[in-house]
Amino acid sequence: MASATATAPLRRILHDFISETPDGRTIPELKRYALLETVYRPAQVIEAVRRLREAGSVTTEPRAINAKTRVSLATTPPTTRPAAEQGALW
Repeated sequence: MASATATAPLRRILHDFISETPDGRTIPELKRYALLETVYRPAQVIEAVRRLREAGSVTTEPRAINAKTRVSLATTPPTTRPAAEQGALW
């Protein structure tokens, strides 16, 4: 799964960006952010959001990811990531 590894930094970046607002972000906001503030392509955002949702980091409303989808932080933190990993990644 090369794409999963390649977009891991994008997932962290998007997670941080989403966490800046309590109401979450829309897919168009995330795509624009990726375009203007990162080296990633807007087309990579949807897959990154899917992976964040699968990991339990974010929720999407509605579940189908499209231009009207709002992405918010999950109410409970994911349990699959060890606490020590955070320091190693930053």
